[in-house]
Amino acid sequence: MGAWEIKGPTRGTCRSWREAYPQLGAQVERIVAPIGRGIAWEGSTIWAYRDRPGTIPEVFARNVSRYPDREAYVFHPGGQRLTWRDVGEQVDRVAARLRRDYGVRKRDRLCLLTLGCPEYIVSYLAIARLGGIAVPVNLGLPAEGLAAQINKVGARVVVVSPEIWASKLASVRGILSSVQTVFLTADPGASHTSATPHVSEPAKPAATDTIAFAHLNRAGSEPAVNEEIDEWDLCAISFTSGTTGVPKGTMAMHINALGCATNIMHAARGLDVDDINLCMPPLYHNTAVYTDFMPALLTGGKCVIMSAFAPLDAIQLIEREKATWGVAAPIMLWMMMNHPDFSKHDCSSFKKILFGGHAASETYIRQLHECFAPIAMVNGGSVSESTALGFALPTEDALRKITSCGLATPNTDIAIFDDDGYEVTEPNVIGEVAYRGQQTNAGYWEEPGKTAEVFRRDGFVLSGDWARIDEEGYLWLLDRKKDMVVRGGQNVYCIEVENKLYLHPAVLRAAVVGVPDHVFSERLKAVLVLKPGHRATPQDIRTHCAAHLAAYENPEYVVFAQSLPTNAAGKTLKPPLVDFWGDGLGTAAERMQAFCASMPAALMSVPHFKVDSAGVSPNEALRALEQGTALGVRIAALVDAGGVVALTKPDEARFRG
Repeated sequence: MGAWEIKGPTRGTCRSWREAYPQLGAQVERIVAPIGRGIAWEGSTIWAYRDRPGTIPEVFARNVSRYPDREAYVFHPGGQRLTWRDVGEQVDRVAARLRRDYGVRKRDRLCLLTLGCPEYIVSYLAIARLGGIAVPVNLGLPAEGLAAQINKVGARVVVVSPEIWASKLASVRGILSSVQTVFLTADPGASHTSATPHVSEPAKPAATDTIAFAHLNRAGSEPAVNEEIDEWDLCAISFTSGTTGVPKGTMAMHINALGCATNIMHAARGLDVDDINLCMPPLYHNTAVYTDFMPALLTGGKCVIMSAFAPLDAIQLIEREKATWGVAAPIMLWMMMNHPDFSKHDCSSFKKILFGGHAASETYIRQLHECFAPIAMVNGGSVSESTALGFALPTEDALRKITSCGLATPNTDIAIFDDDGYEVTEPNVIGEVAYRGQQTNAGYWEEPGKTAEVFRRDGFVLSGDWARIDEEGYLWLLDRKKDMVVRGGQNVYCIEVENKLYLHPAVLRAAVVGVPDHVFSERLKAVLVLKPGHRATPQDIRTHCAAHLAAYENPEYVVFAQSLPTNAAGKTLKPPLVDFWGDGLGTAAERMQAFCASMPAALMSVPHFKVDSAGVSPNEALRALEQGTALGVRIAALVDAGGVVALTKPDEARFRG
């Protein structure tokens, strides 16, 4: 069924925060999306915040005017510290020079290929000032993946770090047909107290075919450029999938970005100019942009940006900067809380904690309470097509509804649809979940066919996730219609990994699945049938994948089989492969040995397993089985009853039954 084929009325049966909290209900209103602006769901009626800001440049200009001497951004590890006045001056001159010297106009695309640094923030805000479109690109992609995304949006300008230029982008510069200018950022390892450059003369290109960003941002005043834009104009494109194939770019409007930021403010039980954000995820990820950077911009509060996450660095930054809030993948918070030096540092200021990517466990929630004593502790999420936060589990429900996704955010409707396109209104009936509201993106960039498959004309965007809504109106995600694995909050599309596996000369057939995991929610597993007469080891396969895929797409488990199970039509049956570790395995010890052989040696000491709530590493499990200890007997019983995955499976609704 195409998304255009609307059948029957739709209302969204999931309960909303606007219903649970009357003060939030008073802050939203029903509005109609304009016609003729390129919005897939034009003319639809949606919920939106009543007194919402208009555009990102409007919010930014307000901060510069109100808080000129307050710190706006702190960068780690570079050490740069910028006030709102500093950022305002830099954005003014970069925007003016992009237009005057490089011809950048409204709707032009600027790709960002750098970790969190001053150049990223200034570029993002400058292109927004021009009415252009910022395109953060996933730095974990191989060179051809970067090129595919840059070419897909027809970027005119690229801002890239020296290491990404040297290691990846330079090799594909010749095929970036739309790119007119490449700006190279400063050395990320340099330490500065100010990020204001003092370059009065044109700088020599730092590398062939590049211009130093410092030249674009050289000292000197420029008249402010004020393009006429409104909340329905595009501000960003983010990619939902794609490495070297044809990626989909979902188009975010200003109303989407600021609507998501407002949701974060409410979910955190209030954020204002005195709140300090610690931005832990990489800025090429939607989480960082829409749930850290944007809410901090909306409040005018300080944003402390990590170029790359490291648990001890995050702990020390909370202590030093007195950070009060952040949004992160659960694994980041887990690594912080379990770091041996956590108790040596004062993290008492960090009271508003939001996370998402997969369901939480009771142990994790209780540990958050113990380590941070938060006043807000919210698990939330959405799909890229609905920006970043369409549902959230209120703090008071963190344990009562622990594996639920919670309620629709105040500016969102959530509905369940059956395969024929009708809304499911009965409680606990499984269907495909869809989102509608202020955060719903305009569609896919230059992909009308794919847009028509996902964006319904009534404003709902289909997620590809199976879900149900219970008697109280709470949403429960169960599984994915799409063949996709979520590893630590990163979406991995199995077919893309399989396509790369088929490039290996020894691989005859390949199937990629997710194995439940207590830390990452899922880890990637490849089950392979080799061509007759060919040989390969698991490490051979991982080395091959490393040359073609992002690190998070590289299978951690590699298993060889004589054949793959199929249905009558010849399609691979993947569920039996999740706990398949080799042909002809009988005892629990044999299955455990095969499981261990499928993974890198470095993971053998990681506590993959939970045995009666206690963490156990593969090395410890093997020894216990070999020695026949009480732990070994218990492990054997669990494996015999439920397979190896009985030990790796977190307590999430989609892994039950």
